[in-house]
Amino acid sequence: MDQLTKKIILILRRHGRSSFSDIARELDITREQVASRVNPLFQSGQLRVIAAPHPRVLGLTVSAHISIKVSGSIQPIVKALEGMDSLVFISVAAGAFQVIAETGLPSMTELRQQISTIRAIKGVTDVQVLVYERLLSSFFLGEEPESFNYNFDEYDISIITILQQDGRASYADIAERVGLSLSGCRIRVQRLLESGVMQIGAIKQRSDMTDDLLFGIGINAHGDLQDVTKLLRAEMGLEFMARTVGRYDIIATLSFNSLRDFNKLISRLLELPTVTYSEQWLHVQLVRERYDRPLEHLKVTRV
Repeated sequence: MDQLTKKIILILRRHGRSSFSDIARELDITREQVASRVNPLFQSGQLRVIAAPHPRVLGLTVSAHISIKVSGSIQPIVKALEGMDSLVFISVAAGAFQVIAETGLPSMTELRQQISTIRAIKGVTDVQVLVYERLLSSFFLGEEPESFNYNFDEYDISIITILQQDGRASYADIAERVGLSLSGCRIRVQRLLESGVMQIGAIKQRSDMTDDLLFGIGINAHGDLQDVTKLLRAEMGLEFMARTVGRYDIIATLSFNSLRDFNKLISRLLELPTVTYSEQWLHVQLVRERYDRPLEHLKVTRV
C-alpha cells in the first residue's frame, strides 16, 4: 500500500464521512486519485467505515488492557479468548507477553471475574491488567467527553444501528429508513458526533499485519504527563492513547512504516525528562478488532 493511500485512510479513520472532494483538497490531489485508491478497498471489504458508540454510553464503565503470558501453544488460548464477547481486541504479540486483549465491562466485579477466568485457561502463566482511567486519543473515540448525559430516542438508536453497518450511508437513505426528513436526519447525526457519544471512522482488515507495523507502548513518567501526550499526539500513526492505573501511567498504540521510524520515536520519548521507563511490544496478528456493540443497554427516551 503506497503512502498516499495510507494518508487517505488516516483521514477516513478520524472522519469516516469525509467526502472524496474534501480529502482531495486536504491532500492537494484530485478527487479521482482518492476514488481510485479507496473504492477498490471498499469493494473488496479490506476497508470499512462504521460508527462506534462510546462504551460508557452503553453502560460499559470499566475498560482495561490485558497482557497475557503463555506457556506452550498460543492458539488454544486465543480460541478460548474468542469465546469472550466483551473482548473487543485480541492480538498475538511479540514481547514480554504473547497475547494482548482489551475489554469493556459494566463493573470492576465483572472485570475481576473475567481476569479470574482468563487465569484459569490452560497454558496461561501470568495476566497483567491496566485499567483505563481516561481515554486520551483513539481514531474512533477521540478524547473522552467530560459528560455522557445524552438523551437518546428511538430515532437515534435506529440511526446508530444503520451507521454501525455502513458509516458512509447517505443522509437520504438513513432518513428514508428511519422515517425522518433529510434535514432532521443530518442534524441528529451531527449532534451524535459533536457530543462525542459516537464516532465514525474507517477500519482496515489487517489480520496478517503485512502493511503496517503496529506497536504498543507502555510508559511510566513522573509529574505532568503533557510532554508525553504531546509527543505521541504528533505521530501520524497514533491509534490509541490512555491514562492507566497499573504498571504504566500511559499506554499507546501506534502504527509505523518501518522499524527505523519506531526507534526514532522511542529515542525521543526516552529523552523526555519526565519519562522514567518505557516498554514496547509488536502486534504480529490481530485476531479481533471490533468497534460495533449491542445497543440494548442504551437508556432511551420514548418519542
